[in-house]
Amino acid sequence: MEESKNKIIVALDNLSSQSALEIAASLSGLVWGFKITDLLFESTNIISQLKKFGHVFADAKLHDIPKTVENEVKKLSALGADLITVHAAGGYEMMLAAKSAAEQSQIVAVTVLTSLDEITTENIFNKNIKDIVLDFAKEAQRASLDGIVCSGQELLYLKDFYKLKKVVPGIRPDWFSESSDQKRIITPHEALNLGADFLVIGRPILNYNDPVEAVRKILAEIDSF
Repeated sequence: MEESKNKIIVALDNLSSQSALEIAASLSGLVWGFKITDLLFESTNIISQLKKFGHVFADAKLHDIPKTVENEVKKLSALGADLITVHAAGGYEMMLAAKSAAEQSQIVAVTVLTSLDEITTENIFNKNIKDIVLDFAKEAQRASLDGIVCSGQELLYLKDFYKLKKVVPGIRPDWFSESSDQKRIITPHEALNLGADFLVIGRPILNYNDPVEAVRKILAEIDSF
């Protein structure tokens, strides 16, 4: 269970800072850490506050000219973010700039959002999801990034990219049936079996009546195989 809990990142989305900190405090020691996205727009101080309870994944999804991204990464890293996301679509030079400013933080590149399905992706990129993710993974590796964000359904194609950590959202335990905007989903065990390094889990934990029990159920599901 010790190894399994170090794989779980709790997505603290659509919460007030106070609620996020309360949940983080209750889950401290049970998970690797916490992902924040919208809370970054409220105050970046949330990073140092959350660090009391675990690691922090600043899901900023940076996508701009290289210098701007470099400056933003530098600020987030100085605040203590352990993981920071940039969009792989920003290109090699942008990813390289992000990595150069990372200091103690690790940089992971977002490939194709899990809210997109195959048809929508082909309409946007004129390529299938597999080819897009592989192209982005190659560029992320060339820029010496630490990892990528992808759905569990692409993990099978990424086994050769062993230097890149695989951060996987869209995780849905067997017992969670609530519908959502996530299209490309996978169970925790399936994702880990295919090579995921981190599982980003939000609603199955936050929408459960007891987040601590939800995490324990997920850990039990993982360790039962």
